[in-house]
Amino acid sequence: MHILAVVVTYNPDAALLVQALQSVTPQVQGIVVVDNGSANVSDVKQMAAGLECQFIDNKVNSGIATAQNRGILQAQESGFTHILLLDQDTVLSPGVVADLATNLATLEREYDRVATIGPAYYELNSQQQTRAYRADGLRLSRISLKGEKQPLASDFIIASGSLIPLTVLDEIGGFREDLFIDLVDVEWCFRARAAGYRSFLSPTARVDHRLGSGTVKLGPRQVAVHVPIRNYYWVRNALWLARQSYTPLAWRLYFISRCFAFLGAYPTLADRKVQRLRLMARGIRDSLASRLGPLDP
Repeated sequence: MHILAVVVTYNPDAALLVQALQSVTPQVQGIVVVDNGSANVSDVKQMAAGLECQFIDNKVNSGIATAQNRGILQAQESGFTHILLLDQDTVLSPGVVADLATNLATLEREYDRVATIGPAYYELNSQQQTRAYRADGLRLSRISLKGEKQPLASDFIIASGSLIPLTVLDEIGGFREDLFIDLVDVEWCFRARAAGYRSFLSPTARVDHRLGSGTVKLGPRQVAVHVPIRNYYWVRNALWLARQSYTPLAWRLYFISRCFAFLGAYPTLADRKVQRLRLMARGIRDSLASRLGPLDP
């Protein structure tokens, strides 16, 4: 495998970005940093150059999907065979990429179509490990990775840390740029699933990850708290995705019920309550009108 790591940045914490880049450098054959209009873009460019990373300046925040697609194009033009998607704050432990690559090769010998494999994240805010998710009719199963040693199939995996063959991207296509942010990785995995591909989680490749700035309790679950505009994108994209033919039925019901739950939880339990409620209401309207892309001011 010839792997290009694609690291998307937007106003990153400089020290954490250096740590993230240093953690992945010895594990891949190349790195491209794609910046989405950071205020500290000159610092990002300098850090990338110092670690011999390629650098792409998008000038403006064009969304996570656009940035990832630019990285994919760079990999295709430079002769790489796989990409490793990373967020700006994802710090890899030694051996994570080797674990993913070995398991991916094994899975490809066992199954005809493997879309991607990602690590088992440990979410620092909620203190919980990610789980595999599988839809079967109306039922959505959440499968613990505790004690598992072999990769588990999951309907979707988080983009950061995912290893994807370029041949799969050639067939499935890249990421939907008009979703901008939130559920971009889920949409791609569903599209791959509809084409007969499987996605997997490796329980032996653990990566610490932090979603948002904290959590609020929603029933028995902890829900990540992001800046208010992310409530808009999640609700809008979730309701749009719930109407797509390739979205499994159980996931359609999940997205709809989750949106109702968010409407009750965020304006009650999180900060900037009125702003969040207005943004989610606008997300509902824009989704029903299939009005995607970046949110107009």
